[in-house]
Amino acid sequence: MKCELFKTQEHRCLNEEQRDCLSKLDLKYPNNADNTDNYKKNKKVKKDKEAKYLGLSLSGQVGYFIGAKWLKENEIALIVDPKVKDLDYLKMFMECFNNPVTSKDILDIYGIDFTKPEIPIPSNSFELTPLIIIHFLYLVKKIVKKGLKCDYIWVENNLNSKIKGKILINQTIKQNVIKSRPDRTYCKYQEYSQNCLENKLIKKTLNFVFTYLKTHYRNNKELLNLFYYNYTAFSNISDNVDVNKIKSIRTNILFKEYNETLKIAKIILRRFAFSIKNTEKKEEKYPPFYIDMTLLFERYVYSKLFKVCRNNIKFQVHGEYGSVDFLNVDDKTIIDTKYKTYYNENFTGQKQWKRDKIAKDIRQLSGYSRDREILKKMNIDITDADFCLDCVIIYPNKKAETEIAKYEHLKQKNNKIQQFNKFFKYGIRLPEKQRNADKV
Repeated sequence: MKCELFKTQEHRCLNEEQRDCLSKLDLKYPNNADNTDNYKKNKKVKKDKEAKYLGLSLSGQVGYFIGAKWLKENEIALIVDPKVKDLDYLKMFMECFNNPVTSKDILDIYGIDFTKPEIPIPSNSFELTPLIIIHFLYLVKKIVKKGLKCDYIWVENNLNSKIKGKILINQTIKQNVIKSRPDRTYCKYQEYSQNCLENKLIKKTLNFVFTYLKTHYRNNKELLNLFYYNYTAFSNISDNVDVNKIKSIRTNILFKEYNETLKIAKIILRRFAFSIKNTEKKEEKYPPFYIDMTLLFERYVYSKLFKVCRNNIKFQVHGEYGSVDFLNVDDKTIIDTKYKTYYNENFTGQKQWKRDKIAKDIRQLSGYSRDREILKKMNIDITDADFCLDCVIIYPNKKAETEIAKYEHLKQKNNKIQQFNKFFKYGIRLPEKQRNADKV
């Protein structure tokens, strides 16, 4: 049976025909944009992966998510593309992974549901496999930097003139007695070694990753260098691991880096069905997944700000009534990210609904600038009624630079929002796909 695909872009509504079909389906709306008050009150819903999947509302509008989701399993699927044309979200992830301050909690940005059937997606729509592989390589890099774990493993060996552990009688007879080698004994014993089950699983996954990179990204030096850095540390580790034992792996609390790494390793092996030959196939089916573009944009901007400000920038500072994206305590400035393209336009000539959206953002930042808890954290005397904080909104702009050359550029004269006092907007260019640049 052929699957019907509903295609749209993030933060857009489905067309009328699709909405009519949607109304006939018995769907649950945990992330209902039409009832944001209930959504905010229910904190459990926010943590639910299914609630995050594309954020479809009763009106047929999706949130700031891209990805694929079943509306009716095996029959109707929703495909959401980025609203920024030719957006290279993989490069945005690479930027976040490369920075230690933005690589934390990166799993919050995307999710993959391997419990559901795969969705047939046009091959040029998404690149999900590279995202998982990039994530895996950076997780392994953390392990390599800290050092591979050791554990007690069972070893079988034909020992010369000594006995260790348990004597394996059958093997001793076959290997030694029959062959007139009375000086040898076949034994089974425990050994403290890096060649444990966890490291074997990672080594096996690295072999899959190399086959994939060699086929699809052999010209990408950054990825290949990262792979070889990791693989060198695992050069003496065996990749001979029983697939049936993978589910039984339990990690030690002292090696918490392994928890997430093994989870992604299992995803990769499952993606390729434990066969290296499958890495060479042109995949056109993907499990349901989502990428939260607002979170990805926020972390991406943080990586840029960190380069020019380092520890002067505070991230996700909690106030009495909300959290500020960024604070510059020394400069007494509030910085907020808005993944909205209409900030590129002239405010004066905009449609009323866009003006209302911008006014809502301005009111939000104005509230932060008067939040007593935030003011305390910025070492500001809250009794000074005349004091007014600078506020900067950073948004995507295709005509801007990809880097923030200097922090001072955020508040240049030409970036002022003329309708409001001490408000600025600063555009940053997001990476775009260069087709066939890195691929074969």
